[in-house]
Amino acid sequence: MLDLSRTWRPEPDWAEAHLTGPDITIRAITGLTQRLVSGDLGRFLARYDLGGDVGGLAVASGERYAVRLARDRMLAIGLAPGECADGWHEEGYAVTTVGAGQRVLEMRGEGLRNLLGRAVTVDPDRAGPSAAIPFGGVTCAVYFHEGPHALRVHVERGLAAFLWEWLECQPLLSEKQVFKA
Repeated sequence: MLDLSRTWRPEPDWAEAHLTGPDITIRAITGLTQRLVSGDLGRFLARYDLGGDVGGLAVASGERYAVRLARDRMLAIGLAPGECADGWHEEGYAVTTVGAGQRVLEMRGEGLRNLLGRAVTVDPDRAGPSAAIPFGGVTCAVYFHEGPHALRVHVERGLAAFLWEWLECQPLLSEKQVFKA
């Protein structure tokens, strides 16, 4: 049988992974608690005192917040493991821990606007209702954290290495940029 695994690059060591360019820094965030919530999101938000949720390219604040993915689905970030059990809840929502299934990348720096211009097809100045948007060719949850200078991207674990390689190929991460006429 043909073994194609040798043609793939190994996955980065996510605990140490970072990319740096003249105007941007990208790193993987590990240890962030992520829960997928489906159903009555309003009751979930009220129950865990999360206020509201944020959509695509909106600004989330704090260590605990919610990111809207669809009409009846969101990611709850930062809830302690013992604080909310997985499964169906009588209040009308279901919770699933998805931290092992998602990688989180954080991007900071003056080059962030340039990167957004390459990565998304939506207006970065207009927050959308859903954070689930294409980023670098992959559907991810994309939002700002603690202001417009830090972008967080949640990507499915199986696609994280592809997105990382896509980021490595961006000209704003290389010291030399060669332009052909």
